[in-house]
Amino acid sequence: MKKQIVFLLTLMSVALVFAQNDPQAFTRKILLEQFTTAQCGYCPAGAERLRSATDGNNNVVWLRYHAGYGTDDLTNDIAQTMTRFYGGSTFAPAMMVDRTHFDSSRPGPVTSVGQVSDIHLLLGQAKSVKTYCKVQTPKVKFNADTRSLECTVTGRFSDEVYGASTRLQILLVEDSIYMSQSDYGVGQWVNYWHLGVVRDTLTPMWGMELEVSSDANRNFSHTVTYTLPSAFKYKNCKVVAIVYNYAPNDINNCQVLNAAISDYISQTLGIGEVADGTGMRLFPNPATDRVVVEAETPMLQVTVVDAMGRCPITLAADGSRHVNIDLSSLAAGVYIVQAKTSSGIATRQLILR
Repeated sequence: MKKQIVFLLTLMSVALVFAQNDPQAFTRKILLEQFTTAQCGYCPAGAERLRSATDGNNNVVWLRYHAGYGTDDLTNDIAQTMTRFYGGSTFAPAMMVDRTHFDSSRPGPVTSVGQVSDIHLLLGQAKSVKTYCKVQTPKVKFNADTRSLECTVTGRFSDEVYGASTRLQILLVEDSIYMSQSDYGVGQWVNYWHLGVVRDTLTPMWGMELEVSSDANRNFSHTVTYTLPSAFKYKNCKVVAIVYNYAPNDINNCQVLNAAISDYISQTLGIGEVADGTGMRLFPNPATDRVVVEAETPMLQVTVVDAMGRCPITLAADGSRHVNIDLSSLAAGVYIVQAKTSSGIATRQLILR
């Protein structure tokens, strides 16, 4: 019996030493960066496949750069600069997962948006890579009067896997930008709500070197201030923090260690502007084939927006306070119903079964 106790104590001590020497691996937030433009008629279908592959996965941070196939009104220097990760000619729809070179048939980390099963495979590969970096959800303070934004990003390392090339990049993204979009699926240009658009950087383009504490906790914290341009709707904006390896001369050595995304700056729904006092109601909700939209103020137009930002149904309300919408042409899922009223725009979520 005494020998058994000694043996068990020896095992426990060995396990303890092993645990102390084995750094803690954190949950990885996968960074999915899509390249898309309004000119790309295949991009809506590509975005739908990405949505299907990421549906229900809360550990994916999805950004969109408007570059890769011509340009549009949302193309900026950031998007154009990020096309370096193609390693050659550009195309869309395209994507990059954790800025990692998973597709050996391509010169860089950017690859085409394949079928849902292909996307699942890439996301699975990214998830299997252990990360010893933790990035907390960015803390954001915003003054709507001065449009001053303060963002603090904190995190820690459980191992010394950082160095001078480890960078923190902070990006500002905006949802619900209403703009036309080419869609070969319907054979025409359509009205579209563009989501997750990278609008600006809160750090230098390629980020900044991290200052990590010298103690065993290996913490880091960085605060930036930024003035939000008047053209950006703060209610639809989020902040994304990315910790990655910066290798200016090697696009295949810029792997993301971890990422995090904030809530909307105003903590409100990110589809359109929400007006006060409209008294908008939907019933039934969940719905099956029809929904009734009611508002206390006259409605001018009612729009149904799908999860990809498309507007499959737009109806003139002509000042009515009661609109009946036929949903039989729509697939089951989550939608946003937007009502333009005499006092503003109201939005409500609709579940269609």
